[in-house]
Amino acid sequence: MEGTNYLTVAYLGMIAAIALWTWTVVVRSRSIEARLEAVELSIGIDASLADEIAVQSNVSAQDDATV
Repeated sequence: MEGTNYLTVAYLGMIAAIALWTWTVVVRSRSIEARLEAVELSIGIDASLADEIAVQSNVSAQDDATV
């Protein structure tokens, strides 16, 4: 019975560690999203245009790299 208890505690600890890691990732993701939105607002970029600007800057960066 002792081995089963040890295994149960180990599994519960592993589940708790994964839950804590997941929560940390979610909180950081929300923080990054909020910071990105603040930057977009400060430079006057609408969220719907943000992807188009990223594609344009990526294309121009590739053009510069091949010259």
